[in-house]
Amino acid sequence: MTTMTSWTLTNRAVKLLATGLLATCAFATAAYAQEGHGWGGHHGMQMRDGMDPAKAGKHLERMIARHVPDATPEQKARLSAIAKAAMADLQPLGAKQRAARAEGMRLLTQPNIDRAALERVRVEQIQIAEARSKRMSQAWADAADVLTPAQRAKLAEQAAKHREHMQKKQAS
Repeated sequence: MTTMTSWTLTNRAVKLLATGLLATCAFATAAYAQEGHGWGGHHGMQMRDGMDPAKAGKHLERMIARHVPDATPEQKARLSAIAKAAMADLQPLGAKQRAARAEGMRLLTQPNIDRAALERVRVEQIQIAEARSKRMSQAWADAADVLTPAQRAKLAEQAAKHREHMQKKQAS
């Protein structure tokens, strides 16, 4: 089991949010149904190395500039603010998630397995995942509101090309 630092969480949140902002725009123009992969599994979402908050903010701004090059300065500022607020909200949820995971592992290593306690930890983990999902969806919707329909359509095209590229890469 890997223990993540708060810096890692910040890095993961940046990657997650940047990807989420892009996905929001793509999914705002198409019917989006989660494919069962959850929040992880994508190469950018599972990075284990840390990123300090200043570096995370710069990375986020580069992602916005790269994926929404025609965004106005006002749009870029609003997208950045949305992402930073979501990161701040997600950080404590990540800490709770790690604590629940550690408690589950502790319970599983005891001489006698307490199934009721394991169930409580499982329920807690689901509640944390739900809170994270809800906050991400809020950030995605907020980001989609900032962009024009044409910008969202361009992002949808980029996202489709990226998905296709990733599927080809996984197949080889």
